Amino acid sequence: MSGPAARNAGTRRRALNPGMTRRRLFFALKLGISAGLLGWLITQFDFAPVIAQMRAMHPGWLGAAFALLILHGFISAWRWWAIMRLQGDAPRYGPTLKLFFIGMFFNQTLSTTLGGDAARVLMLRTAGISTGKAATGVVLERAAGMLSMMALVPAAILVAPLTGQKTWLALIAAGLVLIAIILFGPALRHAGRRWLRSTGLFLLEARRILLSRAGLPILFLSLAIHLGSGLTVWLVAMAADASPGLMVCLTLTPLALLLATMPISFGGWGVREAVLVGLFAPFGVTTEPALGVSIMLGLLVMLAGLPGGVIWLNGGRTPRAAPTPPG
Repeated sequence: MSGPAARNAGTRRRALNPGMTRRRLFFALKLGISAGLLGWLITQFDFAPVIAQMRAMHPGWLGAAFALLILHGFISAWRWWAIMRLQGDAPRYGPTLKLFFIGMFFNQTLSTTLGGDAARVLMLRTAGISTGKAATGVVLERAAGMLSMMALVPAAILVAPLTGQKTWLALIAAGLVLIAIILFGPALRHAGRRWLRSTGLFLLEARRILLSRAGLPILFLSLAIHLGSGLTVWLVAMAADASPGLMVCLTLTPLALLLATMPISFGGWGVREAVLVGLFAPFGVTTEPALGVSIMLGLLVMLAGLPGGVIWLNGGRTPRAAPTPPG
């Protein structure tokens, strides 16, 4: 087939696949946001001192930060595994850990944390876990992180009572709304429409797992993960001799890193840099050192995800899940 017929066939194929076009446009938008933010930072400030500072960073502090990022993966995988056990079935912790590191790898290569989450869901299907239950476990892991963030607000208010006032109020409001949705949303399971019933059943599961005595260890693990993220930023900042202070990093940077995980940029690049530069400024850290810290942090995160890529390329498999008693 050639000529007009071939062109018409190609047009029809493109028309029949609008989803692919939207995905490409969304990818291009995220890449543009990352490139735009990074480009703005580079053009506004002298980038040569940033490169020089990154080269002069103390390897000991950087090594400690990298080790903490690897430990972060182990603890986060444990949180995910604990949630799946409360759901009723889960692989063993070892295979779960492998899946989590593969997800970390895809978080970087697929341009967004949603890519890593989707990869985990797909791989859990091969373990005999339904798509709905696998997706619920991943979403509940994210929700646990957001709920535990509220525990940092009182300390953050003490550290930055004025500069972050609106942010803390917004965070408290968002947390209270999330709690209210989990508490009262299960009533939707009696609604007439199917998607409302599905939402209600999901929120019922969220309430049973997260807002219960059995879910307290998960929230504590989430808090430890946030503090570990802040400690990692502090270690990188110490390597650059540009730390705004340990308490600032522990209480304020977890929120900045949470914003960087939003699916609006390529792997968090650009968003993380802009947020950390703005966050460090009130505490006496100028733009160039803050930018260097953020870029080095991003490189270490990519490096920490490489074990997941090795596992995936070696054809890592997940054994079928064994039922576990809830609670």
